[in-house]
Amino acid sequence: MDLPTIAIIPSAGKACRMGFDKLTTPLCGKSVLMRTLETFQALGFEKIIVPVTPGRTEEFQKLLDSKTKVIEGGDCRAISVRNAVETLSDIENAIVVIHDCDRPFVKTDIILKTIEEAKKAGAAIAAVPCSSTVKEVKENDLIASTIPREKLYFASTPQTFQLKTLREAYAKLDASANWETLTDEAMILEKANLPVRICRDSEENFKLTTRKDWDFAAYLLTKNA
Repeated sequence: MDLPTIAIIPSAGKACRMGFDKLTTPLCGKSVLMRTLETFQALGFEKIIVPVTPGRTEEFQKLLDSKTKVIEGGDCRAISVRNAVETLSDIENAIVVIHDCDRPFVKTDIILKTIEEAKKAGAAIAAVPCSSTVKEVKENDLIASTIPREKLYFASTPQTFQLKTLREAYAKLDASANWETLTDEAMILEKANLPVRICRDSEENFKLTTRKDWDFAAYLLTKNA
């Protein structure tokens, strides 16, 4: 199945825990936005769509080349991605790769692996096996049980879908769905009872959420320079 590939790079977060604009601030001389986009540009995607914070489309478009389409995102990640998908109304089917902009260390091989699996299964996401012992807690902070970690993964991105599969999941969402609770697209497919395959990722593909993450990213870039 030879389908066009489209990347959606959600970039509409408020970076509340970071305390500054983590996407456009230089990190060792180059912004996180550019570090992430360069990985996808090198793979020759037919389209790259970047949903950004409302009111910042013009600002972001000036930072990027004309081949990258900047659109207005929403109040949460799920709506931002949906807005991007809605711009693809002229395309019957494609492979859509969704990747957090604030994961600049993503490797080409995991992107290609999720694409390969999504072509076969309809949907595939990067995820890291859980290495810690996980406890379920009941009232009063008392342990209720220990959850077998062999079945647990930390979901990350890229999350890759056949466009028709993603549209099917959207169509099955209840009209009263709270989009803010839909923290990734895999969760939307879960609610629609559609299968999602796991592709094992590494911890190197971490998300820049706090200042500690930022400092660690700077350390890695300096170390590997």
